[in-house]
Amino acid sequence: MTDSRQRRVLLGGLLAAMLFGAWRVYGHRARERLVSHEGLEDPEVAQAFNRIASWPQMALLRWFVARRALSMVREGRAVDLGCGPGHFVVDLAQSAPNLQVTGVDLSDEMLAQAEERARRYGLADRIALKKGNAAQIPFPDGSLDLVVSTLSLHHWSDPVGVLDEIARVLRPGGSFLVFDLRRDMPPPFYLLLWFATRCVVPTALRQVNEPLGSRDASFTPQEAALLAGQSRLTGWRVTRGPLWLTIEGCKRAGNANHIARKSNAEEKGGQ
Repeated sequence: MTDSRQRRVLLGGLLAAMLFGAWRVYGHRARERLVSHEGLEDPEVAQAFNRIASWPQMALLRWFVARRALSMVREGRAVDLGCGPGHFVVDLAQSAPNLQVTGVDLSDEMLAQAEERARRYGLADRIALKKGNAAQIPFPDGSLDLVVSTLSLHHWSDPVGVLDEIARVLRPGGSFLVFDLRRDMPPPFYLLLWFATRCVVPTALRQVNEPLGSRDASFTPQEAALLAGQSRLTGWRVTRGPLWLTIEGCKRAGNANHIARKSNAEEKGGQ
């Protein structure tokens, strides 16, 4: 056997072994939703999340979400539920000077990082930060023009209750955008998250099985549509992307009965 033929055989065998391994990994993925515990009160975990939030691919995701949100609202009062270390609230405030942005999070560590980031970018006068729970958004009825949440939906113990809260705090005509991973992402993207969890992210995140744990805890677009249909949120639609889904729209005046619309809650747009 010639050297070139030996190399082709070896490469073919290596490729076959890699494909078999990938098939085995994907075959063992969680089908049912599993609750995730990220441990954000642990300073090492919080710092690790802050580090990966600075990566270019995460900045690209935030740019996508910010552009989508600001296509709906560019002025008034906005809230980011589960703001984390404050990257997204800074992005919103920088992109829309007429928007007053408040970040809400349960983690003191994350809020401290967000406060520091707002000061660093000279936005402390336009960014407020509050410790709070998405299940009890700390704002009066009908007081907000925009509610955004990125990568927090899978943490909510009562998603329908949080969507009800979003409906409560939004004014009629106010907009909302809930962005999260989708559990039924295609195999290449699942394998990418698996590889990142095992080999790329900081040790503190590998110890809490992130970001794969967030995928396992996320919803499918069909499940997200059922959640929205059970809530008092009106004017919603569910969209999907390669890795993500959104529940988004504009709150209508009045009390539409969305429970009756569950059966035809098909995803629209964002294909």
